[in-house]
Amino acid sequence: MIIRKSEVTTMPQQYIEPSRYEFVESLMLERKGLLDSFSVEGRTSGGTSGDKNGIILVQDNQIFITPPLPGGAPARISAIHPVVLKINCKTVTEPTEVSKTDYITWEICEKPQYEITVSPDKLKVHFTLYRTEKYAWNLVNCPAAFEAVVRAQPNPAMLLSTLTIEQIIASLDNRFVLSNLNIPALYAELDNPTYLPVCIAEGRAPLPGRASRLEFMLPEHTLAGNGMLQDRRAQEPADTMEYLRFPGAPFTFAGEVFARKLPPEEGIPGFDTDGSVLPPPPPQDIYFAAGEHARLLPCGNIVARQTGRPRICGGNGSVRICDFPPFCLLTREMADTAGDVIFAGDIVVPGDLEGPARIEALGNVYVYGDIRQSTIIATGSIYVSGQVTGSGLYAGHAGVQQHRLHSLASLLRTETDELRESARQLARNVESRQQSVNYGLVVMLLLEDKYSHLESLIRDLQAALSRMNGKFGSGTDKLRHMLEVFAHPGQFTGCITDSALSSFSRLLLKLGEEIELLQEEHAVINLARSHDSRLESGGKLLLRDSC
Repeated sequence: MIIRKSEVTTMPQQYIEPSRYEFVESLMLERKGLLDSFSVEGRTSGGTSGDKNGIILVQDNQIFITPPLPGGAPARISAIHPVVLKINCKTVTEPTEVSKTDYITWEICEKPQYEITVSPDKLKVHFTLYRTEKYAWNLVNCPAAFEAVVRAQPNPAMLLSTLTIEQIIASLDNRFVLSNLNIPALYAELDNPTYLPVCIAEGRAPLPGRASRLEFMLPEHTLAGNGMLQDRRAQEPADTMEYLRFPGAPFTFAGEVFARKLPPEEGIPGFDTDGSVLPPPPPQDIYFAAGEHARLLPCGNIVARQTGRPRICGGNGSVRICDFPPFCLLTREMADTAGDVIFAGDIVVPGDLEGPARIEALGNVYVYGDIRQSTIIATGSIYVSGQVTGSGLYAGHAGVQQHRLHSLASLLRTETDELRESARQLARNVESRQQSVNYGLVVMLLLEDKYSHLESLIRDLQAALSRMNGKFGSGTDKLRHMLEVFAHPGQFTGCITDSALSSFSRLLLKLGEEIELLQEEHAVINLARSHDSRLESGGKLLLRDSC
């Protein structure tokens, strides 16, 4: 019989003293006497030959093994965390047979007393305390058994050490962390543990710079305006261009500086917890397209080459476009008879606007009077000299979203993409039955059945494009042709293909994007008073007490 040695993490590996061997051997001389002295678990698992199986005994932090008698089976051993059991230097993960020639050791794999972690951005170092005391571990005595499960528990009577600040500092090898260590935070956590991550050192995040931008430098005459709002009624000017000189609205005479391009500003570098420099992100510059009626000077000033209302568009991208949009003077007779106006530029209403009326401008809207029961939509600003009652005003981003061409194009594009996918699926189903497919006929059938509602959307978009006054867009002619094709699919079944549907979808997307590009940076709604109305501005909302 052979008794193998054991190993404890807190003590060097050593063999059992000879006296211990002799003592155990005397106990093992009579197997029946040994079995009577200990309760044996799983002893009868081998049937009638159970008394011949090997035996494992765990006693006083040591593991004793007796080999099986002829006809018996070797004993089986396993361990439960935090005990790590090794047989012949290989870790045991499941019950394993052991023989008299096996070399068995054990150790404790427990969680450390504390942990120091660095945040993913490497800007903070955290200390997490798990326990301040460290105790020795003892194996739990196990009676002699054919199958033994090795367990361990801490010994509260054997305190090995108590965590100190000095131990924590000694474990740090980062010079930057050591020089910036928050020692009071460590003391506080050790004295009153929260067992939560505590920041003990910090880097500094880089401060981002400022992106290039355009700002209006409105001349003083724009604040006073045209003087047409006296006595609460607009006086008809000699020059219609004066209508654009609403108090506070951008307006410039030829040769004046009306805006400035500010250069990007560099940020401030930071440093991480290793002391490495963290460069700030490069500030974004913008490309400025001045157009034929404006000029960008080397100093950044933007000068007008003509008299009029300058507008700056481009949204949040890296390109800004400056131009002088056309304007339409909507007389009282035109407003009363039209009731529905779409113009690719600024719209001026020289008097009251009595509803119901709908005005949509790819620019500003100026109303010299009151507005009642009407809807005003502008991708720029809306200026009203009087009161707004029972109406809806949408400017800037809100004006883009509410504009009929944008909303119809977006909705029709979504439906067209779904139509294209349905046509593909239906065509695949027909081809799977070894039948020829007329793609145009498939689309026509879908338009007459599942997608019959597209006819009204197509008609509405055609009507909106036909009402658009002023030059707008570069692909509207082709879009009008495609709308006509899908409005009468039965006449163009030979022309309707998957490629045609894809082209139609791209044209609708382009129309929506061109309208979005006309969203102005400094959009406002400026009016005297409002009652029972909806006002949505992509920028400021200015309510004046008096005209």
